[in-house]
Amino acid sequence: MFTRLRWFAYGSAITLGATVVVVSKARAMRERLDAQGVARVSANVAADGIEIVGRKLQRSSLRVATDEGAGPDNG
Repeated sequence: MFTRLRWFAYGSAITLGATVVVVSKARAMRERLDAQGVARVSANVAADGIEIVGRKLQRSSLRVATDEGAGPDNG
């Protein structure tokens, strides 16, 4: 009898935990599909793109500066 009670308790706990996980994922998906969520995600993607372009420009300017610094006039 206690074995069945134990298995029932385990099943109830696992079901409750799975329900919490599914509900939290559903809320996260709903937030992403909301207009504000889409705007926030697109703003983050745009900011990441601008940051990548900025890094590439910064690295290219450092390469140009080091190439100019290694000339015969400066060396």
